[in-house]
Amino acid sequence: MAAVSYAEGWDAETRCAFRPLSRVAAEERDAAGEPYVVLRRVAGREVPAEVHLIAWRDHFVGQWVYDGLGRRTLEVDLRLLEDDRLFLRRYVERRYSSPEQRDLAPDAWRLTVELLPDGRGGKILEERGEGGGSSHTPADVPEHRRWHDRSGFGVRAADGAPVTETAFAGGVRPVSLWRPPRPRRMETAVDDLFRPGVPFPVEPWEKTETAAPRHIATVRIPTGRLAISDPVDEKPRELAERIPPGEYALEAAVIVGEGSYGDERYPVTEEPAVRLRVRDEPAVAWELALGEGEDPRLLLDGHAYGFGTDGAAGAVADAAAWQTLSGKVRRSCSEEGGDACVSLGEGHLHAADETTGSDLVSFRTGGDGTWPVWFGRSATGAVVSVVVITSYL
Repeated sequence: MAAVSYAEGWDAETRCAFRPLSRVAAEERDAAGEPYVVLRRVAGREVPAEVHLIAWRDHFVGQWVYDGLGRRTLEVDLRLLEDDRLFLRRYVERRYSSPEQRDLAPDAWRLTVELLPDGRGGKILEERGEGGGSSHTPADVPEHRRWHDRSGFGVRAADGAPVTETAFAGGVRPVSLWRPPRPRRMETAVDDLFRPGVPFPVEPWEKTETAAPRHIATVRIPTGRLAISDPVDEKPRELAERIPPGEYALEAAVIVGEGSYGDERYPVTEEPAVRLRVRDEPAVAWELALGEGEDPRLLLDGHAYGFGTDGAAGAVADAAAWQTLSGKVRRSCSEEGGDACVSLGEGHLHAADETTGSDLVSFRTGGDGTWPVWFGRSATGAVVSVVVITSYL
């Protein structure tokens, strides 16, 4: 029978529990939704057979399974999407070919499965590990294995098992203490980008600082339904939260500096972000702007929702008029000399629909891929700006 113990955290690098907890203290953290870990040990093994990572407030339960050499063979990511049920969001299985392979060895056999509640899912098999080729297939996980009872995890799941004292590295500071997965956060000083005269390092340039924002255009959003998407998308990514109907300035952040080639020096300009200015108030907090139907509880650690582009471009428009406006962009791109759109320079196109009083204005991104959208909020929680960081700062 496995012996069970509790702690505040788990150090994945040293494979030691951090700050042991009594059963009562673990129950208190469980009830408050605060993170803690449950360790299941078997006789004769120094490293636990399983470590359960519980964080109800963050809608997360993790399960790590270790082999006799202290290597992770299974990592399970469960999300609390209902009061009493957990959804299997992701799991990674590893197989080690020799005792010499270290924990999470890049060349170990690996199977990764990612699932979504709407039935979608994918499976990636890497028989020779990273860089050794992979096969991608739909996930063949039946519905009854995608959902798990909440009662199977945490303090209550350990009822009946003997409880032992937690072994931990006393006095040793953990180097990789586990924490619940978190969506990507805004790490750029956005307000500084739009405030002139602020030093802002941009490699490989020198003496770089912000200049006054460049006004791109005024965008009419008569319904308050804001869409930010690739301008040629037939169906846009509409943001779930509305803004007040109105006309708003779309601005580009500007950074100026110096470049050099040999003994020659020359001025450089970068435009690393665009902002739809909703209110003339400073933003005191930033959060990921969610699209319709997007659930932040499903995001993996460091991931974010955003609009996708294959043409290194995005656009701001009223979602209610998107079909008409985007259609004009597509015609403008396909018809040489067409007048469906107006070029504003610097890669910006403007399309107008006078029937609805709506506009679409496009902007360039630093490449293809997915680009998050951010809400800047005032001290009262109102949306004051909508920002896309368009370069890899």
